[in-house]
Amino acid sequence: MRRRLFLVFLPSFYTPVGFANEAAWNCEQSKDGKGWVCVGEAKPADKTTEAQVPAQPAPIEETQPPVIPEPIQAERPVTPSEPVEETEPVLAKPAEEVGPAETEPAADEQPVISEQDKRQVVVKRPVVTDANKPVPVEIKNTKTASAADTQQRPGWSCAPGEENQNWSCKLVGADPKGQAQVVATDEAQFHLLDSAFDLQQERIFNTLQTQLKYDPWANCAVDVPVSPEFVPEKHLRETSPLEVRSDYSEVFDAEISSYFGNVQIRRADQHILSDAASYDTVSETLDLQGDVYYSEDELALYSDTAVLNLATDQGRLRDTMFISPSAPLRGRAKVVYRDSKTLSRYKDVAYTSCRPGNQDWVVHASELKLSDATGKGSAKNAWLEFKGTPVFYSPYLSFPIDDRRISGFLAPSFGNTERAGFNFSVPYYWNIAPNYDATLRPRYLSKRGVLLAGDFRYLSEITEGKLSLEFLPDDSLREQSRYFARLLNSARFTPHLTSKMDLSYVSDKDYFNDLGNALSLTNLSYLHSQADVSYNDEGISFVNRVENYQAIDKAIPQRNRPYRRLPQSILNLNRSFDFMPLDTAMNAEYVYFQHEELVNGQRFNIKPSVSFPLETSGAFLRPRLSLQHTQYELSEQQTRNLGQPDSISRTLPIASIDGGLFFEREIDLGESAYMHTIEPRLFYLYIPKDNQDDIPLFDTSLYDFNFSSLFRENRFSGNDRVQDANQVTAAVTSRLVDPETGKERARFDIGEIFYFRDREVGLCGNYYSPLCTVNRPIETSSFSNLVSELNVRFTDHVSVDSGLQWSPDINDIVRGDIMFHYVNQPGEIFNIGYRYRKNTVVTFPDRRNDIIQSDISFHWPIYDNWYAVGRWQYSLLNNATRESFIGFEKENCCWRFRLIGRRWVNTRITDAFGNTAASDVELSRLDPEGESQTGVFFQIELKGLTGVGEKLDEFFEQNIYGYRKPER
Repeated sequence: MRRRLFLVFLPSFYTPVGFANEAAWNCEQSKDGKGWVCVGEAKPADKTTEAQVPAQPAPIEETQPPVIPEPIQAERPVTPSEPVEETEPVLAKPAEEVGPAETEPAADEQPVISEQDKRQVVVKRPVVTDANKPVPVEIKNTKTASAADTQQRPGWSCAPGEENQNWSCKLVGADPKGQAQVVATDEAQFHLLDSAFDLQQERIFNTLQTQLKYDPWANCAVDVPVSPEFVPEKHLRETSPLEVRSDYSEVFDAEISSYFGNVQIRRADQHILSDAASYDTVSETLDLQGDVYYSEDELALYSDTAVLNLATDQGRLRDTMFISPSAPLRGRAKVVYRDSKTLSRYKDVAYTSCRPGNQDWVVHASELKLSDATGKGSAKNAWLEFKGTPVFYSPYLSFPIDDRRISGFLAPSFGNTERAGFNFSVPYYWNIAPNYDATLRPRYLSKRGVLLAGDFRYLSEITEGKLSLEFLPDDSLREQSRYFARLLNSARFTPHLTSKMDLSYVSDKDYFNDLGNALSLTNLSYLHSQADVSYNDEGISFVNRVENYQAIDKAIPQRNRPYRRLPQSILNLNRSFDFMPLDTAMNAEYVYFQHEELVNGQRFNIKPSVSFPLETSGAFLRPRLSLQHTQYELSEQQTRNLGQPDSISRTLPIASIDGGLFFEREIDLGESAYMHTIEPRLFYLYIPKDNQDDIPLFDTSLYDFNFSSLFRENRFSGNDRVQDANQVTAAVTSRLVDPETGKERARFDIGEIFYFRDREVGLCGNYYSPLCTVNRPIETSSFSNLVSELNVRFTDHVSVDSGLQWSPDINDIVRGDIMFHYVNQPGEIFNIGYRYRKNTVVTFPDRRNDIIQSDISFHWPIYDNWYAVGRWQYSLLNNATRESFIGFEKENCCWRFRLIGRRWVNTRITDAFGNTAASDVELSRLDPEGESQTGVFFQIELKGLTGVGEKLDEFFEQNIYGYRKPER
């Protein structure tokens, strides 16, 4: 005869058990209208009240007590903190069913657990989860539900009232009349197909979402997602007790436990809710039935029935709905098989990354297999629906489920250009080895043919790199082969010795115009190749490099191409002494310049220096003395340079004194306190004059003139020119600093150089240089431009940056710019600015060296996560648009869409070394007309799945101040 122990637990005041993170109870009227159904509660009783307390378990006849041959040890506390052992099992009588306002039971109906004690009965026994690790089980009575949710939802919302009082229910919207209701989507959508998830399933997803410790979609639209702040408890499962709570339970032979009514099971991060549960301690199998809710750190799911093996993490669930918060993904499956801790299989599955209530895209599959061991997933008969319309089908799909790499086809891309025609590409990723992989990118170009392309990546203990190749065997229009190659490599041989390599070569100058990406390569004039080896340690730095430029702009003649450096060696030494204020340094360089049509030469430059810095909290003084010696050995003198010396040397002393004061005080502006500073500064510079017309310009140009230029020792970049100077700079900086945050709220700079002699050393000399198409006269003014800059941060979102330069020679403003920024993430961005630059060196009748330009850019919400995005650069001088694009961006939790139309002028404002033009001489090469081009570009991305199109997010980041590329 099987021995059985039957226990019934009944609290003095009963309320339904709520979910872990649920803040409200949602109740609905039953179909027959005789009661109310609340989430997590049993079916309604026949008695009708406004909101009825769920019925209690049926009482057990006292005349048939269970036979208990062997008592089970139980604990019943005498006080809430001091349990005592019972020698006999406790049998509690159920109370008679009562209405919302309970009455006191009669004396002869008192249960064994008296109302006076009001103590909780706890039965403990071991549950074996490991052969050597028994885990105790705690069975407790039901606790009261959580506090009422303040969020309003359509339908009935019920919350427990005061003790011994009725339920507090209120209706929002139309009466559902017993039918399950969910929050409707904000927009009416057209669907060719039926919804993948019906209203009842969407309601379950909302409930599952409350089971998680954080909302997976809370920050999905933020440019920089916020990581959830919670402490995972998965590692505690083996050592945590299995805690079970229910209305009543049965224990058979101390092996099988059955629980009925509002069953709650907890172990570490695992939380289970069901109507009924049965646990076998021998096989460690848990059988769950009736509205099963399961949640853990990395998963939340719902099922009608579930069988789980706690020891092996195996299970089987039917009619399952799940949420994976890490992706985030949610979906449903007819059957889920948990074969092991790392392998799971799904039948008749549908999933999406859209938040509950949104079904913009859904993937369907007849079978789905996920392996955590390999990081792979596979699906059979998979098809994708977007906005209720099927758009893609595949009999078989293989895809990664984590960061591990697997071989397979990537998302296709396509487009159309005027030069290449329609192009289509289906990349294939090949995971060759853990430290090698390749991506094959064949492209079909309707006007050109088939272009073979690929990328090979490698990684070792000391080096990593990428090799890219593109080859068009036969261009249908040019009737020739064309190619492009690039090698990126970096290596770390020791903690101090490193190497970098970036080598590129293209077959012809029109390659990128014919076959390239119009978004990223429109202003490319040169292909820059460089390789170096460097050593860095405390006080020493050494770099040895080779450098080359390949001109790909047909408008640039061969003689204007930059010099090659084959090689260039740079040594920097510095040393400071603790026992006295003394800093020493030495900069040395050797470089060999090569060119096909210009003079070649070797240059050796050395510049030792010594400084005596004196600094306090309120002042500083930094006298500095340097000696710069430069030696040239020239070769390949051209016909026009006959008679020029082959060996040239130059030695110049350089003396400077830099000093300043720092004053600060606290001031109140409105209701805010700030730290106000005034920082006057003087900088004196002396360099004797040396005629340098016989020195070619290998890599030297003029710096742009701004506030930082006031404190440079040389107004020329490179070492081919050293200015003559006897001058002093006077400047003042004032700041407003928030003392609590340290943020600089406002900064104003103003300064000017006072010259004590003419500047006779100019940029141009006896050798040809593309920078000397216009020769500058000797500068005889006594004052430089008066430079001022004002930057104000009104709030964390609103700021203004401005600058102004006034020329005392012509008594006019020669430069000015102002830019207003409003950046309120995640999507409210607006910038508007004006730029003015007047050439004061050479005046042309058409003022082609001047710049008068406006600039507007924005990224602004329009409606329901639709954003308008654009930029407009307009030349007020030429009455022409220089650069413009406008389009739309759609951003929500499950997909992104970007579409822009772009018009640009393909004019390159660059110096001979491929850098953006910065001086008036370089700006004289600007063609105000240029060549206008237009294009249309788009990008679509299904989050958690794939994306196609151009990388417009990177383009926006480069062209719109404040725009940040979304992380996911």
